Amino acid sequence: MMDSNVNRATPQRSDATFQSSPDRQKTSQTAQATKRAAVNPSDIAQRAYDLYEQGGRQDGRALEDWFNAEQQLADAAGK
Repeated sequence: MMDSNVNRATPQRSDATFQSSPDRQKTSQTAQATKRAAVNPSDIAQRAYDLYEQGGRQDGRALEDWFNAEQQLADAAGK
């Protein structure tokens, strides 16, 4: 007679193989920081002001405009 309550071990797949390695993440973060550091702050300021004007001169978005300008210029420098 077969016991129907027998636990059958199911192989568990590790999700760790699907995540990027810490070394790869650090390399990517370093590359992004290097791109951002290579962009001239006065260029970022001008681009941020352009974004401010394009956005209808909405107050309270200076930091967002700055980060967007920084990212756009870093992306352009990386191409």
